[in-house]
Amino acid sequence: MLLVEVQASARQWLRDGAEMTEKVDRTENAHRSATRPWFKKPRFVLSLSLVLFLVIVVAVNATRDRGSAIPATSDSQSQAERSTQVGAPVAGIGAKVRDGTFEFVVTAVERPGKTLVGKLDEALTAHGEFVVIRVNVTNVGNKAQSPDCSCQLLHNENGREFEPSSSILRTTGALKFVREIEPGETVEDVLVLFDVAPGTKVVNVELHNSPFSPGVQVKLS
Repeated sequence: MLLVEVQASARQWLRDGAEMTEKVDRTENAHRSATRPWFKKPRFVLSLSLVLFLVIVVAVNATRDRGSAIPATSDSQSQAERSTQVGAPVAGIGAKVRDGTFEFVVTAVERPGKTLVGKLDEALTAHGEFVVIRVNVTNVGNKAQSPDCSCQLLHNENGREFEPSSSILRTTGALKFVREIEPGETVEDVLVLFDVAPGTKVVNVELHNSPFSPGVQVKLS
């Protein structure tokens, strides 16, 4: 009988202890929740996270919009510049035009065909056919300069550009093309040689003072 009472008392003690522990835990949790800083509470942390996420999304979209707007503006400006250059009136054969310190006068356009007689009667052969542009060049600057430049360009009706043929250095007029022209001096009949596909319709030549100058166009037809 005594054993039974002891066991019953032990069970009651354990139950009381468990209830006391549970009450203490609830009290501690309530105290921690009540004393937790406002900025650490779950609802605030969740709201703050949401706000930060929205701010980041808006900032990224704004940056992307600015990035896409800049190239569009540049492209529009480039297209406008190209349109202005293409639509600009060009001088014709016999007219004086100027680019930088060179004044040019295109005097003739010749199409000798597949072959051309070069220095020492050497026969020059084109891949397609030769086109010869003859130009008078005057140096209006204050230092000597040569018109020898791959930036002298021939244009066909589709806007394709042709650089001078390497055979130009083997022509009878090669010296005029590569020599330096003194300030105030004019060199007449400078030959600029091009190699184009047979039957190419050439519409203008673009003459330059240097590879970095804007150039000036002369209408050939």
